[in-house]
Amino acid sequence: LDTLEKWVTEIFSEIPNNGLPKPSFGHLTQPFDTPEFHKLYRVVPIRKVHSLTITWALPPQEQYYRVKPLHYISWLVGHEGKGSVLSFLRKKFWALALYGGNGETGFEQNSTYSIFSISVTLTDEGYKHFYEVAHVVFQYLKMLQKRGPDQRQAIWEEIQKIEANEFHYQEQTDPVDYVENLCENMQLFQKEDFLTGDQLLFEYKPEV
Repeated sequence: LDTLEKWVTEIFSEIPNNGLPKPSFGHLTQPFDTPEFHKLYRVVPIRKVHSLTITWALPPQEQYYRVKPLHYISWLVGHEGKGSVLSFLRKKFWALALYGGNGETGFEQNSTYSIFSISVTLTDEGYKHFYEVAHVVFQYLKMLQKRGPDQRQAIWEEIQKIEANEFHYQEQTDPVDYVENLCENMQLFQKEDFLTGDQLLFEYKPEV
C-alpha cells in the first residue's frame, strides 16, 4: 500500500484542481420528447430471433440512487413466478424470456434523462401476437401504477436484503476494474457511498 500510495502521489499530484463543480446538464430535460419516439419500429435481425423491446425515456433518476426506483420496478416486471407477465406469456406459448430495467450506464442514466426498457424474447407464435404481448406488458404496468408502491414495502425490503447478501459475498474482482468502477462512483455518489452506492438500497420512499 505504501508503494502504491507513493506512485499515485507522484503521478496524480501534479494534476491541477480548477475548483469548479462538476458539469450538470439537468436543464436539458426531455431530449426524447418528440413524436418520432411514439412509434413502432420493425428491425430485421441478422440471426433468427424474435424480440420485442419497449423503451421509455424518463426524467433523470440518478439522484435517487439510495432508493433505486427503477431497480424496484424492474424487479417486479422481471419476476417469473405465479401472476407475473412472463408466467402468463409462457402459458400462452408466446415468450421464452423477459428482462426489464435500466443498465445504469452513462447512456441509460444521467443528469438529463433515464431510460427504462422491457425486452421480451418471443416464440414464433408470440411474434404473430406481438401486439397482444405489448398489451399485456402495458396492462401489468397499469396495474402496478393503480395499486401503487405503498403496500409493497416488504418486496422492497426483500430486494434490499438480497442485494446486501450479494454485496457481502461477492467474489473478488480484477483490481483494475474495481478501481475504474470506484472512480466512476466518485462522480455520482456522496463520499460515504462510493463503495456501495451502485449496489445497495438504502431508503424506502414510495413517493419516488
